[in-house]
Amino acid sequence: MTNQTTSLTVSESIDAFRDAFQKGIDSIVEASRIYVAALDENPRNADAFQDAFADSIPSSAWSGFEAVGRKWMHPKLLMGGMSDRKKATAVKRLPYSMQERIFSRERFPFLCADGETLQIDIMEATHDQIAQICDGSAIRNIASQRAYIEAQRAASATESTGAEVMPYTIKEGKVRFRRGVSLTRVEIKRLLQEM
Repeated sequence: MTNQTTSLTVSESIDAFRDAFQKGIDSIVEASRIYVAALDENPRNADAFQDAFADSIPSSAWSGFEAVGRKWMHPKLLMGGMSDRKKATAVKRLPYSMQERIFSRERFPFLCADGETLQIDIMEATHDQIAQICDGSAIRNIASQRAYIEAQRAASATESTGAEVMPYTIKEGKVRFRRGVSLTRVEIKRLLQEM
C-alpha cells in the first residue's frame, strides 16, 4: 500500500490563500459600504456600530471603514497594502482613482536627474522617488518634477553654503532665471532692490 497525501503544493496553497484573502478584502469593502449607508441615514449610527463591535474592532478602525466605504481610501491600504509606512502615507493622500491605478501596478513617468524619463511602478519606488513623484494629492507631471528637482537643488545649495540662494542671478543689469522659477512678492521686491 502506498500512502498518498492529499496536501496542496506550495504554489496551490499560495493560490488558495490569495483567493481567500481577496474574498476577505471584498467582504471588508461590502461591510464598509453597509457602514457608510448607515452613517448616511443617521451619523449617530456610528456609535451604535462601535458599541456593537467594541470587543472585536478597535475604535480607531472605524474611520478607515468609512474611508473605504466612501472610496476615499483603497481597501488594500486599510489592510496595510504596503510594507513601507511612508509610501503608504503618500498613497493615502492621493485620490481613490489614483490609488486604484497604483494598486493595478500602472507605471508613471519619472524624471531622472540626468534628464532621462523612466516609467516606474510606485509600489517598487524608493522614498526619494515617491517624494519626487507624489505631490500630496496628485502625481507630478514631468514639468512639475523638474521644478521639484530644481527646488531640491536650491535647498541643498542653501544648506551647504549656509546662505540663501535666489532662483536668479543678476549680472550687468540683466536677470537670468533658473528653470521652473516662480517668485513671491518678497523675492520680486528683493530682485528690484538688487537691480
